[in-house]
Amino acid sequence: MNCPETRFILYPSPEKCALTLETSKALEHLHECVKCQEHFTTQVEWSRTLKEKMGNDEISEQLQTRIMKEIGRRPSSKPVRRPRRVRRWMLLTAAFVFCLAGAWLSYWWPSRQLFRTVFEDHARYQQAQSQVNSSSAEELESWFRDKTDFGVRVPTLDSAQLVGGRLCFLKGRKAALVFYRKEGRTVSLFQLNGRGISLAALKQAELDGNALGRMSFKGYSLAAFEQRGVVYVVVSDLRESELLNLASSMQMKSRGY
Repeated sequence: MNCPETRFILYPSPEKCALTLETSKALEHLHECVKCQEHFTTQVEWSRTLKEKMGNDEISEQLQTRIMKEIGRRPSSKPVRRPRRVRRWMLLTAAFVFCLAGAWLSYWWPSRQLFRTVFEDHARYQQAQSQVNSSSAEELESWFRDKTDFGVRVPTLDSAQLVGGRLCFLKGRKAALVFYRKEGRTVSLFQLNGRGISLAALKQAELDGNALGRMSFKGYSLAAFEQRGVVYVVVSDLRESELLNLASSMQMKSRGY
């Protein structure tokens, strides 16, 4: 297990992280890795400093007494009885809103969880572990051709170097994963069949006339768009502005196919 995976699993700290099947492996890595130990130590010290700066001022007893006296002076109000018809209308309205929210959540939530899984896969393949190493977009597209049920397009970029690709599975969905390098950092481009995926689960952004969904999680940023029924998801620990620029360039390139 490498450092990015360990920090992702043990976030926000080894004492407060969620327990998963990978937690024990992450703790073993932390026990042996000085850099990860320094990382979490710095996080704890920063949090302690922030709390000290914020302070912890308490309300004086005099002020508490005044507040209680003021509350005691106010007359208690009797509940207002509404007509039966109005109560029935309010109950029906509340039931409708509840059902509408439930339907929307059932459509939105699976997509939200899928995008969380994309972050985890990016952390897992942080070193761009490819099944095929190539800087040729044509070679990678050919390799993916009989491995997915959709056409995989590999955009070539002036600002990032193409290094390879692999096949992966996200929540039971087959996905093509293409790796780039920018400023020494790995950029992952996931491509999935867009059926059943809602970009409305993401915050919305617009860059150079291109509509993008965006999301951040545990130090990583994500930008997504849909083109011809295929959802493209770009993930990296680059600054969000840089990532959005990359995603916008990929969206314009994908339109040229």
